[in-house]
Amino acid sequence: MAEHDRTTQAAAYLRMLLVRPGEPRSVWQKYAPDTPPAEIDVAAAAEVLARHTGAERPVAELTSAVRRALDGTALDHQMVDLFIEAFQITPRHAGRLRDLMRGSDSVRVITGDVLPAPELSEQSSPPGYETLALHELHTLGPDGLPAEHQTIQAIKSTVDRLESYPYRFDTDELVVEVIRGGRLGDRFYRLTETLFGVDILLAPPLGRDETALMHYRTTFLYRNPPEPEFRRGVMHSTKDITIWVKFHPDRLPARVWSARWDRLHHAQIMDQQLVELDDEFSVHSRFDAVEQAIVGFYWSWD
Repeated sequence: MAEHDRTTQAAAYLRMLLVRPGEPRSVWQKYAPDTPPAEIDVAAAAEVLARHTGAERPVAELTSAVRRALDGTALDHQMVDLFIEAFQITPRHAGRLRDLMRGSDSVRVITGDVLPAPELSEQSSPPGYETLALHELHTLGPDGLPAEHQTIQAIKSTVDRLESYPYRFDTDELVVEVIRGGRLGDRFYRLTETLFGVDILLAPPLGRDETALMHYRTTFLYRNPPEPEFRRGVMHSTKDITIWVKFHPDRLPARVWSARWDRLHHAQIMDQQLVELDDEFSVHSRFDAVEQAIVGFYWSWD
């Protein structure tokens, strides 16, 4: 990535970390407890930096520096390190920030202001692959909103040269990180009003009947609460799907059901089964021989 794109991406991720419920936000929110959920109090963030550095710089100067760091106009490696230390950013998130500053092609921040306009996006081509096995872990945060998602997936090519895998998601505020199996394409696109996508470029491309094991992780920022469910659509057939949904102990559901739906949009539940949370506040299920169906879990909070 060009240097401007690197700082823009790192700044977007830094904003996401400070906005989302969790440790970085709680560090500055002590100085601005009434800040609305989707906002950052820049002066409070500057106060954190001032206390961390021993007030070496005036708070007014730090406030300006924080504002310029968060909008991407003045963010360098030294400032990134300062944010990591002062806001107690975990090693994994710190590693992502530094990867973004280096221009890594394994992680990308996707926000509404960097997506192409809807009329410029393109529809996906026929898949050219089948899924042999799929394992998903869906984690919710203390606010009850999706926080992170991990996918481990084995695919087999059904064409002579498969160069990419299309990854789809229903929000335009997230971070996608490919841990194994490829790298992220440069283009993010809109498929519908509510569905977005990015291609994972396979390394190397697959020949017909060749297989690949992929592992990718997504961190979410939902500004509007989605439906209380996690669904996975299988357009062809898969014999091995395992889905975990893990809840935060501060926001546990009243009831959870394992279910199948008949379609992706305007769906109706075909069958369901009430399930219980385990000792880790999670539910999981293995679905056998899924073909052209939507499977997963839904829950109620009341």
